[in-house]
Amino acid sequence: MFRQSIPVFCYHNVSDVDGHTPARFCEHLDAIQDAGFRTISSRDLLRVVRGEMTAPDKAVCLTFDDGHISNWLTVVPELERRSMTGTFFALTDFTLPGEARDFSTAPAMTTMPDVFRAAYRDHDHSQFINEGEIRAMLNKGMDVFSHGCRHQGAFMSLTPQSKMGDARAHWGAWTLYPGFNPEWPVPKVGSGYAYRGFQPRLDEDGTLSFRLRSENDRAAFCREDFRRSLERIRELNGLDEQIFCWPWGQFDDLSLSELRRAGYAAAFTLERWVNARGTDPYRLNRIGVGRAKTGKWVAKRLRMYGSDPLARVFFKLHRKRPEIGRVLYATDSTSLSGGSRQMVNNILAMRDMGVDACALVASESPLRKELEELDVTVFTFDGFRNYLRAGLFLRDLVRREGFDVVHSFHNRAYKMGVLARLMGAKFRLFINRGVNSRPNDVFFFWTALSNGVIANSGACADVLQKHRVLRRKLNVVYNAYAGPDFGEPPMRKKRGIRMLFVGNAGHVKGFDVYLRALGLYARAGARDVEFAAAGVHDRELSQFSDLLTPEVRERFCNLGHLPHAEVLEQLRASDMLVVSSRLESLPNVIVEAFNLGLPVVATRAGGVPELVQDGVNGLLCEVEDAECLAAKMRELADDASRRHHMGCINHAVVRSLLSLRNKGMHLMRVYLGERLMEPLPIAEVAARIPRRQSEEQEDEHHHG
Repeated sequence: MFRQSIPVFCYHNVSDVDGHTPARFCEHLDAIQDAGFRTISSRDLLRVVRGEMTAPDKAVCLTFDDGHISNWLTVVPELERRSMTGTFFALTDFTLPGEARDFSTAPAMTTMPDVFRAAYRDHDHSQFINEGEIRAMLNKGMDVFSHGCRHQGAFMSLTPQSKMGDARAHWGAWTLYPGFNPEWPVPKVGSGYAYRGFQPRLDEDGTLSFRLRSENDRAAFCREDFRRSLERIRELNGLDEQIFCWPWGQFDDLSLSELRRAGYAAAFTLERWVNARGTDPYRLNRIGVGRAKTGKWVAKRLRMYGSDPLARVFFKLHRKRPEIGRVLYATDSTSLSGGSRQMVNNILAMRDMGVDACALVASESPLRKELEELDVTVFTFDGFRNYLRAGLFLRDLVRREGFDVVHSFHNRAYKMGVLARLMGAKFRLFINRGVNSRPNDVFFFWTALSNGVIANSGACADVLQKHRVLRRKLNVVYNAYAGPDFGEPPMRKKRGIRMLFVGNAGHVKGFDVYLRALGLYARAGARDVEFAAAGVHDRELSQFSDLLTPEVRERFCNLGHLPHAEVLEQLRASDMLVVSSRLESLPNVIVEAFNLGLPVVATRAGGVPELVQDGVNGLLCEVEDAECLAAKMRELADDASRRHHMGCINHAVVRSLLSLRNKGMHLMRVYLGERLMEPLPIAEVAARIPRRQSEEQEDEHHHG
């Protein structure tokens, strides 16, 4: 004869407004009795699993979460009518003093989401069972235990599922936000016990961002919540030994450990397994009952979970969704490239979000000193060229340090990551791609063995897709600006105009196109105009001697090869940036110019049009079109108000769309499995900066 298992059913509220209707609930109770089962208390179930009591034949346990008033008004009378018992889990913070109510004195029932919103928003707890009702339930032979203090939620992701103002927005958002804003996003909500969660935060200017709660903070929350709920439920039920019920059925090793330390004797989950002698009392199994389930469904589950062998066959175990707590950024590059700067920005963005971000670099990498000065944990490795050795090193590092994600930059680092995974390391691997050039012929193979590719522009992603990288692997996360904010750009009061090129003398950067445009501009008249270039060595100018006409030389200033800090100073001293490239991905210099409030005249190379929208925050020309560049440069040179307006838009774009916090949120969404290919909503930012603001500021400067 097979060993018996005790099914446990999980209900919530029972009313005609929400949850199970009274008629449907009665159908379930009748089905249980018709099947020959009889109810036992949760305390008896605990005795059975401990081996202190023999399980009665055909025993079943009924539990009710959240402590809704319908449990007292509807459920208890129906159980009494059939000589059945139930276990009710109350939210101790919402359990107020009061006498037991009936339908004439109780509030009109609403949906459970509205019940929770009212509790958090208005401190209205009238729809939860009160002290008098708990006393009456206990006197009728029911069990009442704790469901925690207040059903605290946690945002498990950063992917918006709705907005707070939407009717379908999850009520758990009200446990997390400091107030109400109909535009605030509502991602997936889970248990604040089981998940660190992304905590919303508001800056002084009202800007919303999120930060991952630390494990220490989560442990402290669990410890305090369990302590308070245990003390309160003991006051209410008078029992020394207490049973807990996990909200959402979610838990993990940390929360379970804190529950034990608090003194709870057992806990109900929503796992499905055997309830019999030897079952872990902190993982008592339950069957969630959907509101549409019929009596036949209940009878079938009694058969499935009423015996040990079948309960093992139809098991369902809780699996906590992965969280990203530690990220390793790896590069084999020994130069300070644009990609290296973005890697540093990624680390800063993750740290700002509460994530432990570390770096893996070569011992001679110039990044090492910079990162160590930022108090970033840096691991060094000099064997990137030996792929087998590199894979073994990364595998062991991940296992030892517990990294959840490895984000690789440059060629050998991503190969190292793929090999480490093939050698058994468990982590999510992402390959960074920041150039629009054609990848090598086997790049697609390496990407297929990763979790995804992160490109810095849609144009870059398009190039990769054309070269067999799977579309489902591609993501776009735009570069971020990590430098100082110099504030809203003022109207420039000087008389002359300074146009700046930043790049090098290579064919790709189109320095020759810039010089041809300058020649066209100068021949048509160029009063009070200075043309400047940074990044081109004086010795390289000889190859462009035919373009450096007397008219151009008269106004041209070659600044030479400058340190990055001095390039920024040259941008500050300029009135517009000119980008004449033939091929680009997403130039960092445009982002830096944006932050300084400069408009941009550029070619439609690569991802440039994703940053510069023609006529909105800059002007665009086709690649190689020097005549167009000259015309657009003059167009902006002659319109100070328009330059300033575009500069204000660009500054706002950097401070919102291209901020470190925004990049951190987008990276985390990708790390958690979302695919991002969203263009920058520059037009939306521009719409918030009316042209008249610029004109008014110009008038103030003229009359000041």
